[in-house]
Formats: sequence, C-alpha cells, structure tokens
Amino acid sequence: MKFEKDTLYVWVGGSCDYGHKERAGGGAYIAETFATDSKDGVGGKIVDTYTTSDFNTKEFQMIYRAMDHVLEKFGTSECHASSENRAGTFEKIVFLSNVQYIQNYPKPENVEIRILPYHKFPRQKEVHDMASQAMRDLRSSGEGVNT
Repeated sequence: MKFEKDTLYVWVGGSCDYGHKERAGGGAYIAETFATDSKDGVGGKIVDTYTTSDFNTKEFQMIYRAMDHVLEKFGTSECHASSENRAGTFEKIVFLSNVQYIQNYPKPENVEIRILPYHKFPRQKEVHDMASQAMRDLRSSGEGVNT
C-alpha cells in the first residue's frame, strides 16, 4: 500500500468481551500523516490518538464511534464537522483496519476505507491494544470512558 502525503491515515480497532453479561467494548484510533510518500507506512507522524469504551455494546459500534470522532475532529464540511470544531482539514481521510465490516460505515466523499492484513502493519496491533486497554479500564472503573 502507498501512503501519500497530505492524507490523514487513521488506524481503527476495537475489542469486546462478549463473555460478560453487560459486555464491555472499546474502540480506538491512531491518526497519522506522512511528510513524503511511503510504500510501507514507515515514517509517519502521529497527529492524534483516541480511545472510547462503553457497556452493553459491540466491537463494531466502538470502532464506528472512533471513526465518527475522526470525522468530527478532522473532517471537511462534507464530513459533518463545523469549522469551529476542526483541528485540521485534510483533502482525504483513509481509515485502515483488518476488519471487513467497517466497509459498511457511511462515509463522506473524501473518505476511503482500506482493509489490510493484520500482521503486516504494526499500527494495527497498537490500535487493537489501545481498544482492549480502554475496555479493561472501563471494566475496572465501572464507567464509560472517552479520552
């Protein structure tokens, strides 16, 4: 995969402990940009991270919540973000994950979704670990968390 400059790449992941009655879930993202084009994803600069968690939910709902947060924070006007709330605007936002179901996410015109092999890109493991930790933190605190 080619990583292009002037594009926001967002690794999204989630986790859910389906074995518990109230089912805790976590979602996370790592957003990064590249100063120059990259073929392997090396050399990116992390511009933001985010985790969220809740009870009585599912993994995909937590991933979608993280994706919504990206569009609220970094999206252009087509991405439902008001200009007062934007931290930055990118010509293109690319969501990256190993889970197929994010392809069903309703996305604006300047957003792409790419499904990548889990073990090929270390960021995917990092974002999954962040989501799992958010879920564990929720379970230990007993409250929903957004950071």
